[in-house]
Amino acid sequence: MKDEFYDDLRSLMAALDKAGLLKRVSGAHWNLEIGTISEIMAMRKGPATLFENIPDYPGQRVLTNVVQNERAQRIAFGMDEDVSATEIIKEWTEKLANVKPVPVAYVDKAPVMENAITGDKINLLIFPVPKWHAEDGGRYIGTANCVITKDLDSDFVNVATYRCQLQDEKTINVYSGPGKHATIQRDRHWVAGKEFPVVVTFGQDPLLLGISMMSLPYGMGEFETTGFFKGRSVEVVKGPLTGLPIPATTEIAIEGFMTKGDEMMEGRFGEWTGYYASEPKSFPVMRIKAIYHRNNAILQGQAPVPPPAYTWYPIPIHTVPTLWQSLKAAKLQGIKGVYIHGPGNRPLCAISIEQRFQGHSRQVLSVAAALLTGGSAVGKFIVVVDDDVDPANLEAVIAAVCMRCDIDEQIDIVRGFQNSPLDPSMSPAKRNAGLITQSKMLIDACKPWHWRDKFPRSAKASDELVQETLKKFADVFR
Repeated sequence: MKDEFYDDLRSLMAALDKAGLLKRVSGAHWNLEIGTISEIMAMRKGPATLFENIPDYPGQRVLTNVVQNERAQRIAFGMDEDVSATEIIKEWTEKLANVKPVPVAYVDKAPVMENAITGDKINLLIFPVPKWHAEDGGRYIGTANCVITKDLDSDFVNVATYRCQLQDEKTINVYSGPGKHATIQRDRHWVAGKEFPVVVTFGQDPLLLGISMMSLPYGMGEFETTGFFKGRSVEVVKGPLTGLPIPATTEIAIEGFMTKGDEMMEGRFGEWTGYYASEPKSFPVMRIKAIYHRNNAILQGQAPVPPPAYTWYPIPIHTVPTLWQSLKAAKLQGIKGVYIHGPGNRPLCAISIEQRFQGHSRQVLSVAAALLTGGSAVGKFIVVVDDDVDPANLEAVIAAVCMRCDIDEQIDIVRGFQNSPLDPSMSPAKRNAGLITQSKMLIDACKPWHWRDKFPRSAKASDELVQETLKKFADVFR
């Protein structure tokens, strides 16, 4: 890790522009055109896209696809460009396991406070909020955002990314599902008969946004974890109305409250699964009491796009390090690499191990199945491979499944795990009954322990021979 981090969206944009990874688009409409162009760019693994001269919104800008390109992600998060994805995940896992929280630093002046809008002047429609997909239930302002909330009985401040539908100029839904930290905090406030204070930011510190998507344990603060990764405190300003910390350099921030029983219809929304998986439903709303924004504010958004494009990150820092850390905490032996593939970097987990005893691969499979519940709880397939297979290389993982797995002996299905309403494969009957569960397939793609020494030898050239050949015939491989 190069430890080169950006404190705001603008400095990252400048770095991406310098690297040739920023595309400017003029004249795209907020209604579907911005969303469609963003989808096409993401499918092509293209550059970050800055929309300018948006009809009806002179001078306003929207930025999308900030880290859908792997090189852009490496720039944004201080990752060495010549280090493998597996090594990066390992490095992040080790760092996450050794976090020493760095408290936020409160400042008196902040760029986000350059403009403050309150009272009758509050109007979120001053920003060109896109309608991303044709069948979305409305315009979604929260698609690459940080939702900042606080525990009722402690100092724990949570930062997470939740979708937010714009209802009117002063109202949004904040969609946090069951078990999410903001949902837990919200319900505790409501049980105590109190309003729930919320801050939502748009266009913030890139690393804070990345860490907000991790499934950190309850009580482990994203602000403090971001500060540890950076080696310096995240600067914040105290929210005048909620008292919540607002990142000082964020482009746009809103303060408001959620009250029990105050709901409006939310959805549908084209999700990272590539489907409209959930129907419109009455969901709690946030009433906006203040808007703060920088001069010439940039609205950052990232609409989910259909697979195989990346809705978020090519290197899945938002899902893998927390799983790998949990596997290490379970004292499992011989784990050499962990990676998660598929839409949203969630459905298919691959783990490479150095086999050390009979039943080792099954032990790892069973524990990983229980732990693969982060994100939106849709981890369906767990594959364990030998340590000569790079788990980040999906083609190599599939080859191991095809050539090393005896279907009769090495595949199991375990039922009854938690699922997500976003899973499009869930039957209407289960969905209507509230049975939000799924099965998981455990695939042992390791050479069978009891006859591994008799497994056919690999026809692949040895690593030593490959290196010698590359050196001798360097001009061939330029």
